[in-house]
Amino acid sequence: SSTIKNYTLFRNIFFEYQTKIKKQIQFIEVTKPFVDKFTNWLVNDKKYSTNYAGKQLEILKTVCIDAEKHEIPVTPYSKTIQHFRESETDRYIQTLSFGELEQIKNVDLSNAEQLKEFKTSNPELTKGISITPETLNNARNWVLIGCEIGQRGGDLLKITNENIRYKGTTIYIDIIQQKTNKSVTIGIIAPHVIDIIENHLPKEVPHQKLNDYVKVVCKLAGINEIVKGTKLNTETNRKELGMYPKHELIASHCFRRSFATNYYKKIPTAVLIGITGHSKESLFLSYINQREDKDSNA
Repeated sequence: SSTIKNYTLFRNIFFEYQTKIKKQIQFIEVTKPFVDKFTNWLVNDKKYSTNYAGKQLEILKTVCIDAEKHEIPVTPYSKTIQHFRESETDRYIQTLSFGELEQIKNVDLSNAEQLKEFKTSNPELTKGISITPETLNNARNWVLIGCEIGQRGGDLLKITNENIRYKGTTIYIDIIQQKTNKSVTIGIIAPHVIDIIENHLPKEVPHQKLNDYVKVVCKLAGINEIVKGTKLNTETNRKELGMYPKHELIASHCFRRSFATNYYKKIPTAVLIGITGHSKESLFLSYINQREDKDSNA
């Protein structure tokens, strides 16, 4: 479904570009000069991020290759369009350390009156969400499970009792990942996560709502260190690089990265990759912004 969404967005963007240049583009016109102008428009006029602009070129190339399979004439260049991503040095990855997860685990979210005051004094952070002990505890439990099992947000939020299996005294979570259709099994050993799974399994919430709740939970837990990262400017609808309190940058995709980062070198990388579902080690290391440790391998 996310791929269909990406193609639909690409089509809308491409139609907008055609309107701007007052011309309908045929496949046979997708030449290098055309792609250079389209790229310039994506980056400089539309102000899309490096990754998002690069993604549009990747889709354009795929569509051209598919057109040729359907016997539509295409240019030789269109099948070699170079797409791009931001370099690893330009990526700012936010993760929650074991210490920060301990802060989240221990923060008191039970005082309804205090939460009411918090909502009043933080209107931007709490806009459009219900700040109650129940909603915040539910979000906290998703954070603690998510950082312990390393799955994508969509897979995490679908976990129910049916995914939980006991073998002797060990608890396993069995998941079929939506994105890759890979079957993954994770053993749960952290006592606080075992307690959540057995007694307080959280309710599913919409993905975006969870991202909103997580920021509130992290602020209440004191995760306020000023860090460099990208944040959406709601007025321009573009992400902007800057220095922000860390809680403002935490979202559900940070759980998976936190798991991978926290357990890197504590658990064999092959085992971690088996849990996260990455197809190869280089992708996994890029995901957590780590270089391959050649000395350790040697």
